[in-house]
Amino acid sequence: MLTDREAKVLKIIVDEYINSSIPVGSRFISKNSDLNLSPASIRNIMSDLEEKGFLEQTHVSSGRIPTDKGFRYYVDQFVTFNKELINKIKDIEKVNPINMEFLFKEISRKLGEVSHSVGFVVSPKINSMYLKHIEFLRLNRESVLCIVVTKSGIVHNLIMNMGPEYTDQDLQRVSNYLNMSFHNKSLMDIKNSLYSDMASKKEEFDEVARKAKQITSDYLLNHDFGGELVIYGTKNILGLPEFKDSDSLKNLLDFFEEKTLIYEIIEKCIQEPTIKIFIGSEITDENLNLSLVTKPYKRDDKVIGTLGVIGPKRMRYPDIIPVVDYTAEIMSKLLNKIGGEDE
Repeated sequence: MLTDREAKVLKIIVDEYINSSIPVGSRFISKNSDLNLSPASIRNIMSDLEEKGFLEQTHVSSGRIPTDKGFRYYVDQFVTFNKELINKIKDIEKVNPINMEFLFKEISRKLGEVSHSVGFVVSPKINSMYLKHIEFLRLNRESVLCIVVTKSGIVHNLIMNMGPEYTDQDLQRVSNYLNMSFHNKSLMDIKNSLYSDMASKKEEFDEVARKAKQITSDYLLNHDFGGELVIYGTKNILGLPEFKDSDSLKNLLDFFEEKTLIYEIIEKCIQEPTIKIFIGSEITDENLNLSLVTKPYKRDDKVIGTLGVIGPKRMRYPDIIPVVDYTAEIMSKLLNKIGGEDE
């Protein structure tokens, strides 16, 4: 716990560092606060905050900047939502969502523009989406192209290694069976239904259904169909002072190029349908001067994806947090406009 004076000094330093991106000195705090303390007294408080891990000094003679721990304390204790920016993002509600791919691009673009950072959306895994049409086309002796069209307009292609034991007639009959029996069901629903039906009606189950189970379980449903990461606004942060030196810039570019790390973080977020904030070392052990604010979005009260903002650690949290929160709610509403109430 911090004393009242320590907490006030830390807040002033974080606020000013967010605005200026330069270390904050004791003289600035003395002149711009109601603490009525001399620069020497404030330096003592800053030293205590440094010993406790909330501040650090880039050079011996410089002022202080917040550490990840300092930013975390600031976010947890001082952030109050700025409602003004909500109006800037409200026009997303007017978007006519032609399909989900279009919607993801629009949402990430708007998040990037409003936050002046990087907006992102992770689309749902296709396994959880509703089937509109599925088709199998043989490409050669060993390969079959599976085309999955969801009710919301996403088209996903998968090349499956499927030998000649499945004829063109088999593939056509299986696709007809799946389209007729499981229209408006998710791929996972198809798997569960096929397994439960075969368990209860083994003798009645015909050859087409049996082959449908083999194809979907062996090939289609064992494929991850992971959600796509849609990003907008990388250029918004490339020119910031934090990323001017070559090492910082390299770490930043590596972060966006190696999307696995982002997916790992987002997988954790999907478990809890609330705003989550990751600051610096909470993202990775490496020296990464980034923060991530994210929140899952839902369809039919079920979390299916997530969205958010990636920016510098000194991002304007009071602005960004409500924008991400509100956008996730909008996304959930817009999903119901695509393909009817169930999507």
